[in-house]
Amino acid sequence: MEREELLEKVAPCGLLCYTCTAAKDGAIQAHSQVLLRLLESFDGFAEQFAAHEPRLKKYADFEEVLLLFSEAGCEGCRGENCMYPSCRVWPCIREKRYDFCFECEAFPCEEVDFEPGLRGKWLSGNERMREIGVEAYFSEVKDRSHYL
Repeated sequence: MEREELLEKVAPCGLLCYTCTAAKDGAIQAHSQVLLRLLESFDGFAEQFAAHEPRLKKYADFEEVLLLFSEAGCEGCRGENCMYPSCRVWPCIREKRYDFCFECEAFPCEEVDFEPGLRGKWLSGNERMREIGVEAYFSEVKDRSHYL
């Protein structure tokens, strides 16, 4: 995989943009679009079968969430419209001219202001990328939930 493509899929902090619900051209967007296409016009069937399967009464809510995911528009924090403008990682990386936090001699630093759970993901992701490389890291985590 080309470095530019990796930079689109893996954020400077090590989080995987590729598996985020907000990511334009990410896995969740792509799968949501496929599901919407395959389930086109299913709402009538859902109503009909709800008497036998009560969970289908919630189908409209499910379809609404799929639609939200299918319209994801975040282009990642490397662009101009970061969804988390208070994040300190991207401005720091841009100023120091690195692609990822682990490349910086100050890593791990106190500049990041992540809550403890996210800070742990930041540390472990960057340490793993340093250990095995960004491409191998992406291959290792691309099918893992973004939210673990």
